[in-house]
Amino acid sequence: MPFQQLSESGAIEAQLPSYMQRIEFDKLQLSSPCDDKYVEGTILVKYPPHEFGSGEKVFKMVLGEATTQQSVSNQASINTFIFGKLVNDCEHALKQGDRVVFTKFQVSTSPSACKDGRHAFQLELSEETGATVFVYAKSVKESSAASNVNSPIIQRPKIGMQDYTYVPLNQIKDGVTVNVYGVVKFFKPPYRSKGTDFCSTVTIVDPSNGRLNCVIFSGNADLLPKIYKVGDVVRFHRIKIQEFNQELQAINAAGFSALTFDGTPGAPLKPRTSSKSYKFTATDQSTVEELRRWANVNLSIHKPIIKLSEVKPAEYFDLTCQLIAKAVVDRSAVLLKVWDGTKCLHPLWQIPVDTNALEGDPASIHRLCKLTVDVLVYDNHISAANSLKVGTYLTIHNVHTKLATLSADKPSRSLDTVPEMEFHLHGGTSYGRGITVLPEDCSNVQQLKQSLESALVADQDSIGDLTLLDIFNTSRRPSAPERASATHVERCHQESATVLTAHQHIRTTSLQEVLDQTPPQKNRIRAKLVNYEPKVLHQSVKLYCPKCRSLKEIPSDDHISSFLQDVYSPDSMTVDPDTQSHDTLWYQTTTWEAEDQRRRQITVRFVKTDKVQRTPEHSTILVEGVSLNELCRLSKRFGRVIPTTSRTKYLTLNDLSIPFLIQDRKWHYGCKHCSDPQPVNALQPLSLTGSWESSVIAEVLGIQLLRYVFVMRFVLDDGSGSLDALLWDEAERFFGISAADVVIDNALQEKLTRIMDTLCPPRASKDDCPWLECCIKSYYVSDGSEQKTYYQIFDTVVAGAEDL
Repeated sequence: MPFQQLSESGAIEAQLPSYMQRIEFDKLQLSSPCDDKYVEGTILVKYPPHEFGSGEKVFKMVLGEATTQQSVSNQASINTFIFGKLVNDCEHALKQGDRVVFTKFQVSTSPSACKDGRHAFQLELSEETGATVFVYAKSVKESSAASNVNSPIIQRPKIGMQDYTYVPLNQIKDGVTVNVYGVVKFFKPPYRSKGTDFCSTVTIVDPSNGRLNCVIFSGNADLLPKIYKVGDVVRFHRIKIQEFNQELQAINAAGFSALTFDGTPGAPLKPRTSSKSYKFTATDQSTVEELRRWANVNLSIHKPIIKLSEVKPAEYFDLTCQLIAKAVVDRSAVLLKVWDGTKCLHPLWQIPVDTNALEGDPASIHRLCKLTVDVLVYDNHISAANSLKVGTYLTIHNVHTKLATLSADKPSRSLDTVPEMEFHLHGGTSYGRGITVLPEDCSNVQQLKQSLESALVADQDSIGDLTLLDIFNTSRRPSAPERASATHVERCHQESATVLTAHQHIRTTSLQEVLDQTPPQKNRIRAKLVNYEPKVLHQSVKLYCPKCRSLKEIPSDDHISSFLQDVYSPDSMTVDPDTQSHDTLWYQTTTWEAEDQRRRQITVRFVKTDKVQRTPEHSTILVEGVSLNELCRLSKRFGRVIPTTSRTKYLTLNDLSIPFLIQDRKWHYGCKHCSDPQPVNALQPLSLTGSWESSVIAEVLGIQLLRYVFVMRFVLDDGSGSLDALLWDEAERFFGISAADVVIDNALQEKLTRIMDTLCPPRASKDDCPWLECCIKSYYVSDGSEQKTYYQIFDTVVAGAEDL
């Protein structure tokens, strides 16, 4: 309910959801999420409602922070705006002096703070954010005490929601605040304005032949419209029209919100927005689809993506690519190494930079060196470039290609040398210059991924027993000075931090001897762990398919949440009527509607067994229509949870991008390549046998079960040489920890951290690191053109790991 009343006799904490926490005015921040926060205060001033040009209402109040003081004169105060349907609920119910509580509000910069002396930020509440207004009212308490003594919250009837009104761009007028739809004709990625805010400039058009320049400001760049390319469709709520340079221009007014859609016809209608809750009706869907069709026919804006293989000197173009590595060149420039799966036909200038200064996987940098280009980023784009994460997908707008001019630092090797081509992102924001980070579900990224995959000789996820080390650096030999100095090193044979489980009779071999041997060999070594990867230890846990020997990343919560949101959206939940009654003999079905804006229907099917008494922790349920949070809550209550879908005649599993089974808090995944998923009906015989182990369930459903494994790279050094060794198939034995358990157990995660801090103490010099006794084996791996040598740790465990 958007408007509710609270009892003054009870504590506020007891009348709100348990996860809600109060936040004081001075703790408010632009970038902090407020979904689990509430503010409490007293209405100091209430202004009359105002109606926008679109017919939507807004009213303003000044909220004084609730304190233990009797007087409100010294309390902090903040401007608060209520929009849309909430105005109808609150306009007459709220009075000056009322104590109120607000939840799911948005925080924005107050443009009047310097004038009215109030808080630098303002609060904004609307149905789009799912905001709720709670009010203490004595009159309500007195009138309802007799009839509703035991209920702390008295809810008002819900007023029906009504569609927003949108103004065609050729009908906008100066001085009004409106809602509009449009197609992006031009935009600039978010950039720092002359003040403290970020700014985004957008020009939109629509079928009315109208055109509107919009300048959107925000203290948080993430709250600006998420526009990725020309042709995207945008919906702006509450933009204020004003005249600038004899043209009408739009700026964001209080309560501004934006939705952005991929403008490609047929693309999913998934809005991009920072808002957690918004209204998107069937009418909105038709509007977006109509704008897509109109733009595709009438506008020349959907231009093909320019590939590196098509680029020529003296061009400006937008480059959609993946970031492989980056490095700070100097104070005025940052280097980005990127690729798009095609090879530039022109000779390229490789920017000289120290290898140690490059942030990125050296193996990938080396493997893709013939497909990557160096882009120099200057001036106001440096901050954005520094914040980029290696591996992300980008569009670098308005890249300039030019032929290198010969100079002292770029000498010509011969008179016949063809000048090399350079890539530059110059300073400023002219022509939309900037960098946009693209999400993986963007249509441009989907095209890019196809290009990247086709460019690779083999699937990078497919890693056999002898090639797993290729995901990290290759082994390295010591330089000549290192070899010379190593002969004079005397090692102190203190107690080792690791012990061997076999081969104690084999003599210890120096790393230099190991490096000089011809594989395959097995050796016993004594060395120090001077470095390891990954440093973020939870990233060392992967999913491994023993059948196709592929290694996968564990899907993130964001990926699973997004997948569930898409697959269980109202548009995709087309249920076959036969499924509702299908095989009800072996399960019992319960359904209810979720309490959110999406009107999801949640279905839980309780599997019947031959046992009369069955506790929840030993029960199996089939769930459909759930969110990630709901899935987590159910998995903590029930022993086995299987996400399903009923969009076909038979009840089936979802795509194997998400777990097919959650059992005893462990999330089980299947291999997409090696599985042959069967209808969930195949589980019916298990309801009689009672054998519900994960391996049995996977076999019955035709799923190739993925195994949790550790994958780590150790850099070992004994003074005579240094090499990289992989720890993976015996890692659980090495640590004495299960990879599957460490994912769900914080205590085991802390134990893993203690073990690694013991083996490789942070901030310690090499002399202070402990010695490790290890067995390592060497082997060859061929990449098609040459053979490489790799090393792997085996028959070794951490000494006293059970005590750490």
